[in-house]
Amino acid sequence: MSKTFSPSEAAFSVFELMKRQPQFVMRYAMLSAGVMAIYLFILSISGAGEAMARYVALTQSQQMPSIEQIQAVLGPAAPPLFFSFLISVILSAFLTGMALRKTLHDRDEGFWGLQAGVIEGRFLLASLAFVAVIFGASMALGIITSLFSNIHLALGSLTVLLALGAMIWFGLRLSQFGVMGVVTGKLGLKESFEQTNGKFWRYFGAYLLWVVMTIIVGTIVQALATIGALALGTKIGSGIPANAQEYATVGWAFYILFYGMVTGFLNLGFICIGAYAWHQSRGDLPPPKSEI
Repeated sequence: MSKTFSPSEAAFSVFELMKRQPQFVMRYAMLSAGVMAIYLFILSISGAGEAMARYVALTQSQQMPSIEQIQAVLGPAAPPLFFSFLISVILSAFLTGMALRKTLHDRDEGFWGLQAGVIEGRFLLASLAFVAVIFGASMALGIITSLFSNIHLALGSLTVLLALGAMIWFGLRLSQFGVMGVVTGKLGLKESFEQTNGKFWRYFGAYLLWVVMTIIVGTIVQALATIGALALGTKIGSGIPANAQEYATVGWAFYILFYGMVTGFLNLGFICIGAYAWHQSRGDLPPPKSEI
């Protein structure tokens, strides 16, 4: 049974899924665009979009805006931004559960693969636990870094670099909680630490490759979506519709559909990395091409 996987094959495993399950990938991308549409709709009707538009205009002025000016503009937008973010997180949990169920067990359950089941609830709890653990570790490392910085500036700088590396290592070791939660029926944090044991650089390489791909493709697609919306008579300024009337334009509909679907596909790629690595570790897939 193979215990390793090729980082490059894992990084681009979403393309293999697209070849085998094109309808699922298209459905996932469309649902991702739907989540983006809901998120932007909430912001557009709550006044957050208008606040962001004023903030963009403020930053483009000749004078540097003061903190008081920024707070005056963005302060009222904080509650709707938090609420829309919370709704987006919950809806994304449904999408993640759908993707994990498909990539790990090849199952489509519920409406279009969506359901409010144990997997989704466990993923939300595990996500909260993950954030809490990472936050706690960051605070502890921050205190240690401050202590060393007080001793010597150079020593403090070195400690910052070491702390950053430690957080990347620790975060990556826990990053497979979604996959391991589905296959073990537990939160998956401890199991993720075991799954990634001795494979840190393989996971790191796979995610790094896909992050680079995401940045390049995402930047290009966002530019094309913005140009397309402009051609349809809509200027995408702050990235949030200023109001409901602007949200209802054809330009914003094009932007959300095009950019939202591609973003969904790119997000699916991150899930596929963990699923591919798990299947490879079990011997469910042919060994990496580098070992044949």
